[in-house]
Amino acid sequence: MKTLPKNLLLCLCSLIFCFAKLYAQDIGLERHGQVEIVLGENAGAVEKRVAVLLKERILEKSRITVTVGQAPTQGQGQALRVLLGRPENHPALQAQFAKYRIQPLTELAPGPEGFLLQRLDQNTLLAAGIDDRGCLYAVGELLRQLKYEPSEILLPESLQIRTAPAFEIRGTQFGQSGVAKSLAKVRNWTEEETQRVILDYALAGANIFSVDEGPMYAFIKSFGLMTQGAFGANTAPENKNPEWNAFESIGREGYVCPSVPAARAYMLEKFEGFAKEAPDYDLLKFHGGDGGGCECDRCDPYGLTFIRLVEDMANIFHKYHPETRIYFTNQKFDNADDQAIFDYLNEKPRNWLWAWGYGPGSDATTWQPGHRQTHRMDLFRYPGFGPYGLYPMEITRQMPARHRLVFYNEITHWKYAQHAYIQMYPRADKNGDLPPHWGHDIYERRPDQYLTQVYHRLTFFAWPRQYHRVFDDLMRYGVGDITHSSGNHDHFNQWMWQRLLWNPRASVEDVVAEYAKNWFGPEAAPLMAKAIFQLEENLEEIPGKPLPEKEGVLSYYQLVAEAGKLMPENWSQDNWLWRMYMQKAALDRYIQLMVTQQSDIQSQLENLVRKEPSNQGLQQALLLMGKAKDETPEMTALKAEAQRLGEESDQLFGTRSEGYFNLEHDFIGLAWLDRQVRRAIAAKGKEREELISLITDYENPGEGGRYDNLGTGNSAPNVVFGYPYDHGQPYLQEMLSEGNRPSQRSMHFTQDESQGVTLRYRDLDPKARYKIRVTLVRPWYQERYAMRMNQQSESILADGQILADDLELPLQMSDFFTFDIPAKLTEDGELVIQFQKSDDVANGDRVTVEQWRNSGGWGTLVSEVWLIRD
Repeated sequence: MKTLPKNLLLCLCSLIFCFAKLYAQDIGLERHGQVEIVLGENAGAVEKRVAVLLKERILEKSRITVTVGQAPTQGQGQALRVLLGRPENHPALQAQFAKYRIQPLTELAPGPEGFLLQRLDQNTLLAAGIDDRGCLYAVGELLRQLKYEPSEILLPESLQIRTAPAFEIRGTQFGQSGVAKSLAKVRNWTEEETQRVILDYALAGANIFSVDEGPMYAFIKSFGLMTQGAFGANTAPENKNPEWNAFESIGREGYVCPSVPAARAYMLEKFEGFAKEAPDYDLLKFHGGDGGGCECDRCDPYGLTFIRLVEDMANIFHKYHPETRIYFTNQKFDNADDQAIFDYLNEKPRNWLWAWGYGPGSDATTWQPGHRQTHRMDLFRYPGFGPYGLYPMEITRQMPARHRLVFYNEITHWKYAQHAYIQMYPRADKNGDLPPHWGHDIYERRPDQYLTQVYHRLTFFAWPRQYHRVFDDLMRYGVGDITHSSGNHDHFNQWMWQRLLWNPRASVEDVVAEYAKNWFGPEAAPLMAKAIFQLEENLEEIPGKPLPEKEGVLSYYQLVAEAGKLMPENWSQDNWLWRMYMQKAALDRYIQLMVTQQSDIQSQLENLVRKEPSNQGLQQALLLMGKAKDETPEMTALKAEAQRLGEESDQLFGTRSEGYFNLEHDFIGLAWLDRQVRRAIAAKGKEREELISLITDYENPGEGGRYDNLGTGNSAPNVVFGYPYDHGQPYLQEMLSEGNRPSQRSMHFTQDESQGVTLRYRDLDPKARYKIRVTLVRPWYQERYAMRMNQQSESILADGQILADDLELPLQMSDFFTFDIPAKLTEDGELVIQFQKSDDVANGDRVTVEQWRNSGGWGTLVSEVWLIRD
């Protein structure tokens, strides 16, 4: 008997293994080339729409025959007959329940809005909903269970799922963001595309959407889903009477003071008109702040002023819409405001109110710029599961049992937001309180310092692990969530939230795997799941591992690219979502390469100046710097790839990364280097030596000296008072010049405190002479904030002795200032350097000062300090 050649044998084994692997993927799956969707004889309008939806979604990926009717036909071959609907409307469904002794659908099994998806035999599938929405969710689960091939679908031969949502309220907002339209330059969605977004989230489990009256309201209701309306209790941008103006927390216009009788009467009249014209919303939300509210003394505590006004409005609304449930949010309220509402609710039954809403700025145990002014420090004594859940638990404890807690979580921004990157450490609140050390992990999560220069707050991103943690910490205290979404860039986050509201016990790995299979198909799913987890890691600033050293950026690119190759044509041809993930991959890799190149040029320049500090060497350094922003062939290819993908995703679904249009940046402070080199060329003697030493050995204070790099996450061991600067508003590129080195852009600050940023030095040489060098810069403010920002200067004191009196800080671009320390001040081996705010800063009435603080006011500000031993 002849034996096969070894090479041929190996090839055959490899082929057998591959075929076995492919076959194994389909083991337990039945193939069908035809689907009959059978409705009940008494099927309602929602059941019929759901059946058509099922047909349309199947045909998007498989060219098979799909029929919808109220009587089964004689399907040929491997036809799958789906008995879809509510059993009471569907005699054929009832017959199958009886024949197979299937337990009926009840309020406990599966529960409200639940369904049963059960395969009876090779060709029969039950998709029974306990109600109209249950039918819709049964279709959603069926679509997730299917495997699509061009001319067939595959379904598990054994399938039995009886399930219902865990939370009563499961919703979100929808639509394109202004950032997508203005910065990413996308086309407008069609009406059909907007409807598709709504149905995508509904198929994932959503049951309510924030919507205005109009076509989308009617569309949402046509599928048996719920709607939410909203009203700002003191919102009146049309007001022209200055005596009515509110003192909003950051000074925004367009709000009236409810304590002005005429203004209150106007708002009630305005609301009556709204109530008359409004549709029958299932829920109506009154938001208290962000923006809105009034900080004036007449309204204090504003929580009580607000809730009394909302009660009057609720009574008006219930005249026209008695079934609508009312809730409010306590956004940006302080402790006294919340306590006033607790007292009001406990005073007597408030039957008009359904729930307390919890949104951005509602949390009294976390610090976010521009939000809460006071915090519940008493709740930190025993942290339990951590800071996120402490205040929801307290609300449910203090609030009467008749009321519910409903969430309005913000999962749409990747930075400067409720559960996003805070961007910088928290500043002290009005009482001077800061979070305890054990709660600092949520503030130490920071965005990658280079990626944040390119991407807007509303950029495309996915955060599985962080948001799974937030969900787990928060949602156990409420009845559900209607998340805040400002566009379609948060696609994964919103989809995951709906799935967790259905099944909060699902692991983050399971949710990501399901998402990847649902949106990219089973072949690409494992790689896309891995890529999504990697993306979350890439976005975060990792101490000791700057962007050029993050291997995950390239691996994310490779994972998404490989997943795209694995997707069959029926998945890839119109997959706008994969193109968004791939755009992100190409752009992140481009940024990484550009930062690497700029950093390499900086290193080469430093080495050149170190070896050749003459004017000739400095001139060569300037020529070298001119190459820092040149694109390599790889970078050019990545940019072209991102452009192509963006044009495709825009054409397919009106979506694209805005980052493509914002790639030109001075990531590392090249402009500072350029200025320093030119200064060194013009200088002589000791001044020249100092300028060159800052180029070649920037942080080194010399023997016996000290260096403090102030700002979040930096080493500032000698700082004893002050906190990292948070800019007081969403970080804007214009606030500080990118020409500053990263260490110059970050800083410590104080607000209206009498003590400014303070450094204390010990163990100094009592016989030595010292001097200090400081880096100072002040930010530019948007017009709406600039009117109250009079701070431009500060004084510097050494052991109480003035070194600089009202020294003006440079605007946007930093500079150095050096001062000699009198020898007598260091004779005891210690020294205190304190910065002091100008006398005219943070003065005025309480409201004025609070608005100044809330919109980013600073009293003292400093980026770096060198204590240099002469």
